[in-house]
Amino acid sequence: LKIKNGDFYPAWVWCRFMCLLFFIPVKVVGREENVRKDKNYIFVANHQGMFDIFLLYAFINKNFKWMMKDSLRKVPLVGVACYKTGHIFVNRTTPQKDIFRKAQKIIKSGLSMSIFAEGTRSDNGKLGRFKKGAFVVANLTQTEIVPIAIDGAYDILPKNCFFAHWSPVTLTFHKPIECQGRGSENVDYLLEETRSVIAKTLGEE
Repeated sequence: LKIKNGDFYPAWVWCRFMCLLFFIPVKVVGREENVRKDKNYIFVANHQGMFDIFLLYAFINKNFKWMMKDSLRKVPLVGVACYKTGHIFVNRTTPQKDIFRKAQKIIKSGLSMSIFAEGTRSDNGKLGRFKKGAFVVANLTQTEIVPIAIDGAYDILPKNCFFAHWSPVTLTFHKPIECQGRGSENVDYLLEETRSVIAKTLGEE
């Protein structure tokens, strides 16, 4: 018997527990106004540190699949669990057509996706250059993007740090960005709009 959202709820509970375990105060802004329960989205967030994964799983409150680096497949238990539950692993040699085919299948099934647009964690907590993958998927599937600004997570678990530190975090869910047509111009528009609203929230315009 397959339980609806059966692969999502254990992860949601675990990530909520991790936030409580480290006494991380999380302020959520804009989610109730901008994320509808009856729609699927592509959630695009900045990537300050490893704790971002716990934050998004714990507070998006929708079943979604990740697009993640292939190196995470080697993480004990986590890698196997993500592979078995249908998340997308990518590396530099993965054919783009395979990535986008899997992403389209996820969106068409009624699920959302979550993607870190920078592709890797920030070296200094500042917003980096956005890659086009998330926006190509949005363009192909004509799915709205919800930009999420993560502020404060860099101080919890920055890159190359193996011990979590206490820091308050704010997650800001912005108004969905709709596709403006289809094609390369739409991809560029989605990327620029998404990065602009996240940068503004972080004070990095």
